[in-house]
Amino acid sequence: MRKIKLFLTLFLCAACVVPSIHAGAVTINRDPISEGDDREETSNVDTKIDEDITVVPDDPEIVNAVEPADIVFVVDSTGSMAPYIQNVADNIEAFSKYLEEKTVEHMEGKEVKVKPRMAVVEYKDITYDGKDSTVVHTVGGSPWHTSTEEMVKTLQDVKANIKDGDGGDNPETVLDALGYVVDGKTFDFGEDAHKFVIVLSDSEYKVENNFGYTESSMFQELKEQNINMSVITEPHHYDIYKSIVDETDSQKHFFDIESPTFSEDLKKLADVIFTTIINERSHEIKTIKVTCKGDNTIKVGNTAELKAVILPETVTGKKVTWNVSDKDVASIEVSEDTLTCKVTGLKEGTAKVEASTEDGAFTGSYDITVFDPEGISVAIEISKGDIRVTPAKKTIAKKKSFNIKVALTEEFKEDKEEEEIDDIWESNVDSVTYRSNKSSVASVNAKGKVTGKKKGKAIITTTVILADNSEFKYKTTVYVK
Repeated sequence: MRKIKLFLTLFLCAACVVPSIHAGAVTINRDPISEGDDREETSNVDTKIDEDITVVPDDPEIVNAVEPADIVFVVDSTGSMAPYIQNVADNIEAFSKYLEEKTVEHMEGKEVKVKPRMAVVEYKDITYDGKDSTVVHTVGGSPWHTSTEEMVKTLQDVKANIKDGDGGDNPETVLDALGYVVDGKTFDFGEDAHKFVIVLSDSEYKVENNFGYTESSMFQELKEQNINMSVITEPHHYDIYKSIVDETDSQKHFFDIESPTFSEDLKKLADVIFTTIINERSHEIKTIKVTCKGDNTIKVGNTAELKAVILPETVTGKKVTWNVSDKDVASIEVSEDTLTCKVTGLKEGTAKVEASTEDGAFTGSYDITVFDPEGISVAIEISKGDIRVTPAKKTIAKKKSFNIKVALTEEFKEDKEEEEIDDIWESNVDSVTYRSNKSSVASVNAKGKVTGKKKGKAIITTTVILADNSEFKYKTTVYVK
């Protein structure tokens, strides 16, 4: 996860889950969200080829992209907060609407839409009000709120919980509330989400908590989990909270709770965060492909020049690692900057030359065919009907996974040796990619591993790209119960 030393958040994430709450916390569950009917496990019938299915491509021209982010508001609900709580509720509502409505044009022409998940943890003083006085508010069993309307209702519940005398002495136990944020059980943060916590209090804090954290260990835990923290409090309390906030950027993390319009400051900060994330994404590798200068079919002894193209072009410090699948068929000579590769034909056959990013996350490939002047071997080509993608349908539980399998059909493999089948696959198939149309319901990684996130239905599209650049698309329907 990339680090952002700012504060709030912007963007959608995937997966609302039922939190596991430690002893000591109370969970308030309001207005369950209706979800789709449970589906029975379906048999793995033949996968249908669907060339008309709409898939959002992973390239700079994409629009309405969503950047995941999760915000947890940690709200002091002791008696002294009574004069401030309506102001807090109004400003959070204004900020939430701002995020819902805002779009920003990416520097590459991409439009980024904001729709974050938000949560509320309410706290008092566990040494005065009891160890169970910390409250994790949930909607339909999940701590995540996905709309302004849900947040407004919860904040009104917090307001109703404020009573004179709560909290006893002035310092309150904010570290107990933060413990539920970092415990790894209560909040299932999105895998790729930008994570933020915002403390709202008019008081100082004490270190007592149900988790055994100290100020320094809490700061370290937030840092290790890449959770950016900010505090909205009275100005004379700023210095007190610096021990659990990044001091190097402290001026960007504190806001005046008495201001009737502190949401305007939060909006400006959100704009800065937008710019930061967009700029970071412009320097992240999205894909790598290998191109050939000239013909990809060469005689024994001749050469071909391959080039690794890393996108977007704004990525700096590009380095790749080259590999050839069959060293008997071709040898490779890599340039000093690693971005080009000279391939020399050694004997008749086909070799796949791959270029991978330094971390191995992205790989591009190109097939080089070497022929002997005495005669050319004719490769067997495959068609869309020769490939089978399974399963066609699958029902899984939240957090459970399965793998999509891509292979040649049994009919095609009939009467062929295993080595011949492998050669046919290597010479015909350039790449296999996967994409989910609802990653918040079911996500899929680069290797075809599908993971259930929340109840619902998602379509996983498997795209097989051949060496001649033709594409075959298949779909797998996933029901998450």
